[in-house]
Amino acid sequence: MRRLFLTDVHAVLPAFEAALRDAEEVDEIIFLGDIIGYGPHPAQCIDLLASLGAQAILGNHDEELLSFAPDAPVSQHSPHTTWLHWTSRQVTRSQLAYLAELPVRLTLQVGETAALAVHRLSGPYLHPRMPDAELAAALTDVAESLVLCGHSHWPIDRTVQGKHLFCIPSAGQPRNHDPRAGYAIEDEGRIQFRYVPYDIEPVVEDVRKIGLPIPFTERWIQFLRSGYDAEWSRDYYEEPGGASCE
Repeated sequence: MRRLFLTDVHAVLPAFEAALRDAEEVDEIIFLGDIIGYGPHPAQCIDLLASLGAQAILGNHDEELLSFAPDAPVSQHSPHTTWLHWTSRQVTRSQLAYLAELPVRLTLQVGETAALAVHRLSGPYLHPRMPDAELAAALTDVAESLVLCGHSHWPIDRTVQGKHLFCIPSAGQPRNHDPRAGYAIEDEGRIQFRYVPYDIEPVVEDVRKIGLPIPFTERWIQFLRSGYDAEWSRDYYEEPGGASCE
């Protein structure tokens, strides 16, 4: 069995496509949530995911879009809401219906091991440097000995108290100073993180066209180009509780 694990595309189509090409032929694709959110290609990314026949789960940004009221007021002081409002106007009812059918968790067999696949765990954002005790606390309610997730946008490969966690790196919104699209390959039960470069400048131009407040637009463009943002890439020990993002 050769599987591709993808997560947190965040509506960046070239990153999604680059990861698919780089992974080459696989037996199965598992998508761990957040196909949309903070990116310029929501409709195209949903359509591509749906066309792959992947096992996919719902991310928090996907869930937020499903509950968003298109007539909600837009404030220039809330770039998050502005971008969410824009996203809601780009997608069709059938695309929303596809998202609405996605589960929030999957159970898998990875080699000889039973695994849980979720978008996120309870508690703070996971970080590679978080103490064992806090990581173990996030895994307390998980029965499976292997967990695969996304959401934190950081690559994590840790074992605590007999449970092994793989946090798959983000394809479309990395926060680890590496702007390449991240993903993971499982080959006969062994999981390896991988990264592939893609042409970011067309994405930059598409972000400019959205019409977000200029300071936020420029900040986000720098984030795409560098894989780093002063708030969303904070070090765990500099900011107890981990990095946070809308």
